[in-house]
Amino acid sequence: MAVLSEKWLSYPIENGTREFFEEAANDGLELRPGQLEMALEVCEAIQEHKPIAVEAEVGIGKSYAYLVPAVMEYMKSHRQIIIATSTIALQEQLAKDAANVLEMTGVHIDVTVAKGMRNYLCPRRLENAIKSQKNNAIFRDISSLMRIKGTDRAAIGINIPDKIWELVNVQSYGEKCHSCMMKNGCDYYALREQLHNGNGIVICNQNMLVAHLQNVSTGGKGLFNSNNSMVIVDEAHNLESKFREAFTTAFDCYELQNAVRHSVSKIPKNRKAELEKFADDTIEYIEQLYRWLVRQVSEQRKMNEADTSTYYLQKDKYTKELLRVIYNRFVWIENHSNANLVYAKEFLKNVLNVCNDHIVWLEMESRLKICVCRKEIRMMINKMLFSSGRTTILTSATISDKNDGSPTEKCRYFLHNIAFPTVGFVSEPKRSPFNYDENTMLYCSDKLTYPNIENRQLYREQSIAEIVRLLNITCGKTLILFTAKEDMEYVYKKLSNKHLPYKILLQGKGSSQSRQLGKFRSDTNSVLLGTGTYWEGINIEGESLSQVIIFKLPFPVPDPIIDYKMSKVENRVRDVAVPEMIIKLKQGAGRLIRSSSDKGIVSILDPRASTRENKPYRNTILNALSEKHSTEDIDELTEFWNKLKKIKEAV
Repeated sequence: MAVLSEKWLSYPIENGTREFFEEAANDGLELRPGQLEMALEVCEAIQEHKPIAVEAEVGIGKSYAYLVPAVMEYMKSHRQIIIATSTIALQEQLAKDAANVLEMTGVHIDVTVAKGMRNYLCPRRLENAIKSQKNNAIFRDISSLMRIKGTDRAAIGINIPDKIWELVNVQSYGEKCHSCMMKNGCDYYALREQLHNGNGIVICNQNMLVAHLQNVSTGGKGLFNSNNSMVIVDEAHNLESKFREAFTTAFDCYELQNAVRHSVSKIPKNRKAELEKFADDTIEYIEQLYRWLVRQVSEQRKMNEADTSTYYLQKDKYTKELLRVIYNRFVWIENHSNANLVYAKEFLKNVLNVCNDHIVWLEMESRLKICVCRKEIRMMINKMLFSSGRTTILTSATISDKNDGSPTEKCRYFLHNIAFPTVGFVSEPKRSPFNYDENTMLYCSDKLTYPNIENRQLYREQSIAEIVRLLNITCGKTLILFTAKEDMEYVYKKLSNKHLPYKILLQGKGSSQSRQLGKFRSDTNSVLLGTGTYWEGINIEGESLSQVIIFKLPFPVPDPIIDYKMSKVENRVRDVAVPEMIIKLKQGAGRLIRSSSDKGIVSILDPRASTRENKPYRNTILNALSEKHSTEDIDELTEFWNKLKKIKEAV
């Protein structure tokens, strides 16, 4: 369907969008239920310059539903359109979808995929690595490939270990980049210039969008063209956490000590000896503080039932005294030197939280960090995301946490957390067109003990027999999702030792993760155990994924941010814990059906979803999932699976 773009220019965008889908259907493009309806709702939002939130489940074809109106609008305004999503894989898929839409409309619009800066080589850092590293053969290889293939890590085409990549990738972008002698060979520099000065469609990650909005809100020029007319956020259920990340200030031990070390160089010569001793003592106090906080984290880890990198900063007498001493010393150093310690002082003041308007917590990954963020960020999100003169389109398969009431009531938790404007449109959720009634079943097990910290080991032990029973029904072909790495590794070890007739695979790290997913796809009867990003970051169509087992309901791990949210509501479980759990559960269960031909089972081991525990949120779980045919009888589940097998064999 290649037609002249002038045809579309003569139409209002609603008419152009409607005709696009009608002609596309005549040319063989599958028009999916809910897709045109969503596209027309997006058109209305664009025409009225209002925000819109749309939940569109798998199979709707939501990318076309917002891309077509966006292209129609661009042809009239020629103003930059920003599309933000959550992963590079989704960015690349969106670029393909955009290219298809443009080909079908006969329109040429530049489409730019803007990955995060750390995905690009810095030619200057690479040159320095070649000069300074003794074993520099790999850096020379990278340099040779860079000249041919550019500086995008994916385009270079060889497996570069993360430790090596961190020595040569782009770490920051600023004024120095504009004066760099090597900028003409830097893809990231060219990208930033294109983003800021160009038009067309930009497909970026959500972190980049938030960084742009934050920069503009503080008077900066931002990353994108100031004439942008539209922001589209796909996978929008992640938005609040992305903004919270951006609003957070964090220091590890080295960074705080480094602020003191830097101040020493600003001390006048006649006072250097006196102040150096004071600075050294301050560095030691910082060391004591972080050592003490590491002990706090170690104690909390023993009590956690699920994976988290977030912990409480417990302000016991010793911690508060160390914080006060360090803060007062920063004040003294700044007053007696030429150093500027305003940023670090403000951070320490907020950690002390004298005004009680900040949330303070610890994060522990490779290093311990103290983190601070304002408690109330909703209106800050509102101001940045929904500014006048620009249309904001939010979409995801999982922004509702209820199945009854008005569209706004169904999505209330998500909408409240980002202060979605009352003048905005909230669309009726677009349900998947796939045949869940005939092709899927939900199994809620009542066989295991209640999952709490006291029963954790017993729950694990009992889970093995139930998992084996479920694997035997589908002959493997299963993804098992965990909320805790420790549980995952326990189950992996037990299943591996049982010598089952299917390969047991464990989630990998970095590049090994894609290899494990490749093995799972190719070995049809294999079993894959995963946590973290596996709840929403993988897409496996076909028979290889015929069952998803939920090891435990993904309730949020208690932390200071969740605690703050709970302090603002009437019922902590109903109003915060359950919506958080439902949205993540929908993401996990959503791994099962990825195409119209997929079939299978979602099994929840956690008895809190069963009738036995009689939890008030059981019906919320059943109504939230697309698998409406449910059972607690494993014989009925087996019968259902055997029926699916017979249908497949007959075909």
